[in-house]
Amino acid sequence: MKPYDRLDRHALVMAIWTPSAFVAAILLHRGLASGGGWWIFAGFVAIIAAFVAHVIANAVLGAGFTTGERALGIAAFAIAVLSLLLAVLVGPAGLGARIFLPVGLGLISLVAVVIAYLVITFGARAAFERFDVIRDNNARPASRLPHRGGRR
Repeated sequence: MKPYDRLDRHALVMAIWTPSAFVAAILLHRGLASGGGWWIFAGFVAIIAAFVAHVIANAVLGAGFTTGERALGIAAFAIAVLSLLLAVLVGPAGLGARIFLPVGLGLISLVAVVIAYLVITFGARAAFERFDVIRDNNARPASRLPHRGGRR
């Protein structure tokens, strides 16, 4: 990898996410302020479109998501879920009933898009093997053997 390739990739990713995040924030704010579920839907569509553009940029450049990008995505998702739960629990009366379903469906759609990306990119078995912490923590040599089917 050339010295400026990482910088070029970072600039491209920022060029994708910066305007998309701005548009998504405006749409989500409009939906949360006025109670319009379609505005919230449009905000999540902007986030999903930016994610798809990021995946396409990674594919074209032959790169994957960096550790920092994964950490930022997980942290942003966790903050969004906690914010939704706090808004429902301690927000004004009626706010939870107005925003819980559209925002909850939007967050679930983000999870579905990420799972679809993992399955398409790595295949079903390899995608879910990445979450197999029991095998990773088992130091026995037999745990490193590939699974070949049922018992013989």
